[in-house]
Amino acid sequence: MQGSLQSQVHLKFGYDTERERTILSKRQAGGLCSLSKTYWNEGVLGLQLVNPTAGLFSGDELSMKVEIADKAQVALTSPSATRYHTMTEGQARITQEFHIGENAWLDSWPEIIIPQKDSDVIQTTKIHLAENASMVFLDSLAPGRIAHGENYTFRRLETCLEIYQSDQLIAKERCVLSPTEGRWPLAVPDWESCYYGAIWIAGSEAAKVILALQSNSELPDKTSHYGASLLSPQLGVVRIISPSSLLLKKATLHFRDIIQQDLPLLKMSFRKL
Repeated sequence: MQGSLQSQVHLKFGYDTERERTILSKRQAGGLCSLSKTYWNEGVLGLQLVNPTAGLFSGDELSMKVEIADKAQVALTSPSATRYHTMTEGQARITQEFHIGENAWLDSWPEIIIPQKDSDVIQTTKIHLAENASMVFLDSLAPGRIAHGENYTFRRLETCLEIYQSDQLIAKERCVLSPTEGRWPLAVPDWESCYYGAIWIAGSEAAKVILALQSNSELPDKTSHYGASLLSPQLGVVRIISPSSLLLKKATLHFRDIIQQDLPLLKMSFRKL
């Protein structure tokens, strides 16, 4: 469409065996995405992905590929929410692909997605894990711009997530949300809005982490709800619903603190980035 942007992001992280540290060996970005300077914290190389257009418009397409070499340790985040702007027609597309090598680590902790009125977006994510790779991957979604009265007013949001380990598909999830055409599937009695989050945990410690989360049955605010499931010996997911963005953020950070006990690389602090 006229005025739309098509952007590609390609990041390669290697491992310097002499200095025993992760390096950013390739960075390609532009248009819909720019990159911060890298930052060291807790032995992990951190990087922020910034959207200079403050969101996606109709016709925009963003393709991102992240490759993490064996032994490399990487943390990715964003400084602000991802916004899908109002689209009177057409749609936007996001394609994400992650490759995580042997004994490598990915901490992906972006800010929440906010779909605005009449937005229409397709997001596809593929994660390829080596046999001994580890990962924590956060997805979170708002029902709209609540402060602007846009509660469940986006047109359509389609997401597809596939996770592979040693080239074998171990999890696949597809969701199509069209709240203007039918009932919003995430609804709780007496809640005006419902925010959703999912924390995917992969690696040899996944089973231990999920067991710990299942035994910790209460959240500090006692309002949000969650469930923790082990999908395979090395893959688990924690799903959370909250009545506000603040409570969802508190819940995800609460779980992050618990997960850190078994995955100490999660201590990476993004505030310094």
